[in-house]
Amino acid sequence: MKLRRIPEDFEVFEYNTLPVGGRGEFAVYELQKTGWTTLDALDRIARELSIPRYCISHAGLKDRHAVTSQWITIRRGPRTNYANSGFSLKYQGQASRAVTSSDIAANRFTIVLRDLPAGEQAALETALEDIRGRGIANYFDDQRFGSWIPDQGFIAEPWIRGDYEEAFRRAFAARHPEDDAAERTEKEILLEHWGDWPTCKQLLTRSHRRSIVTYLCDKPLDFKGAWARVNAELRGLYLSAFQSHLWNQIVSDFFALSAPPDERFEIHLKSATLTTPGSSGSHKSLKAEGNLCPLPSARVALAAFPNPEQAAATLSRLGWSLPDLKVKFPRDRFFSRQQRPMQTMLPDLSGSFAPDELTPGQLKWTLRFQLPRGCYATMVIKHLLTRASGACLSSHTLPVDE
Repeated sequence: MKLRRIPEDFEVFEYNTLPVGGRGEFAVYELQKTGWTTLDALDRIARELSIPRYCISHAGLKDRHAVTSQWITIRRGPRTNYANSGFSLKYQGQASRAVTSSDIAANRFTIVLRDLPAGEQAALETALEDIRGRGIANYFDDQRFGSWIPDQGFIAEPWIRGDYEEAFRRAFAARHPEDDAAERTEKEILLEHWGDWPTCKQLLTRSHRRSIVTYLCDKPLDFKGAWARVNAELRGLYLSAFQSHLWNQIVSDFFALSAPPDERFEIHLKSATLTTPGSSGSHKSLKAEGNLCPLPSARVALAAFPNPEQAAATLSRLGWSLPDLKVKFPRDRFFSRQQRPMQTMLPDLSGSFAPDELTPGQLKWTLRFQLPRGCYATMVIKHLLTRASGACLSSHTLPVDE
């Protein structure tokens, strides 16, 4: 079974509610792209249109290896369309403010799974009916956890504990399996010459990494000051990844207590293995999207969790408590204070089988569904395959990007 054989196998359309008219200083565009991450596309747009990057806003991040559509705004941007290789901007009108994530109403997905043996069709159709009636666990998926480093953990962990040197090392020097050749070279320079910042500066290419090393040349032990110079948006992503991981763990343990052992499935992520209830009768209390669990932070009371004792135990097992989860410095980024549904319903989930034109003799399965903002289409696929075969998505070698 294969996902994303071609970009057209993964399509995402964003429904956005930003009010658009003929007035306001923010130009609104539909960004259509293929082969680009959202952030890389925005960086290129800023350079090619000679617009400061901070003038460009987006609501959500969309996959690289997909055909995607989303809204962006550019303060005092040109009131015209624009196209480049791999992406285009379609001018929609003007708005009185920049677009934000709260403007996303939903995302509509069309996903094609390929290379399916005909013998799996019945099990997959049964799994689809089950999930359409009962929903899925609303976990954050691997796309959220790009700052998790195998055998080391999350970049935000030492930051929150006040170990700024280790945070800097993980962010800019720790080896990661997905590093390309250029990134590996840059990291090896830092690892080999750690502390000899003038040599590092001389050997590194011009980059954000090198600019921070330049600061350390003048203040070689001030890792706290160096960390404050790390791009604030990047630090925000580190926080979000770690907080999302903790949320996943709390909800997984909650599900493990709620369903008997023989009525559970395991969902495998790169950074963790999570529990999801498998029987429609074992989890009647979680059949609606109103079953909320807060993202953990020092600003949240333990009583706000569905099972406070269990939430505290989960955090303790991971070496944390709610009061620990706060940013001491720099205070330009904070843990999110949000409630997230533990379950997502999929009443419009549909699927159709057809011969796979890329793999003769096999089937392709086209899935169509809509998700609220912040939910992951790849998590729907993982649940479907888990229900159908008891196997996790990773065992089918389905890549997940961005």
